[in-house]
Amino acid sequence: MFDALFVGVGIALVAVGCWKLRPAYHVYRGDTDDVVSIERADGPVELEGTASPIDRTISAPLTGTDCLAYEYEVEELQSSGKNSSWNTVDEGVGGVPFRLEDATASVRVEPAGADLALSTEASIEVDGGEPEPEPIKAFLETESDLESENTSLDLRVVEIATGNDRRYHERRLEPGEDAYVFGQSRYDVDARETMRDVSAVIEDGPDTPAFVVADATQDVAARRLAKPAAVWIALGILAAGIGLVSTM
Repeated sequence: MFDALFVGVGIALVAVGCWKLRPAYHVYRGDTDDVVSIERADGPVELEGTASPIDRTISAPLTGTDCLAYEYEVEELQSSGKNSSWNTVDEGVGGVPFRLEDATASVRVEPAGADLALSTEASIEVDGGEPEPEPIKAFLETESDLESENTSLDLRVVEIATGNDRRYHERRLEPGEDAYVFGQSRYDVDARETMRDVSAVIEDGPDTPAFVVADATQDVAARRLAKPAAVWIALGILAAGIGLVSTM
């Protein structure tokens, strides 16, 4: 019975991993376009260029850094019996419209709904029972449902920290950085605000199999997207393998 359960779980994990691998596949297999050529494009487009603000930037939640898009993850060291592991307890994304410019032209990008493939710009570890740095404290008070882990048990003779250790990770696309975008081009004459702008907006849409924004080249973006999917597939193969070996 348990053998079949392991095999079933393994197959399910592999299926989830393959599903998560789709954005990486679509990013990897295509060729990038020149911005000037995509104004009336039919279907998905791939672009590389430099990112810059259109109207404003947004503050990244963990550091307050001005950026165009961000994603964050909070990991907590949690114990179960004699074992401890780092588990994700909070995560989120955000962004504002930005301009992507290459040697030929520039275009407006609406990052809402995109799979972000950004590099880690900040990684902050806070021990349980210790006060958080001010930006993290403000994040916990205003942006997150998490409570502070700056807690302790006062035994009069000694004070014992009771909070869990946490790691806060923040990844950002900042103004002036190289960027890669895979998405759907929509003709929009109102999107043209400068002489170099084309009359189009890059966004999510029904005609694109993936919508990706990265602060890297196409190849690097594909590798970043593939990494978490590969973990699911590896766990699935391991679980199925354990189930199959147990039947022998």
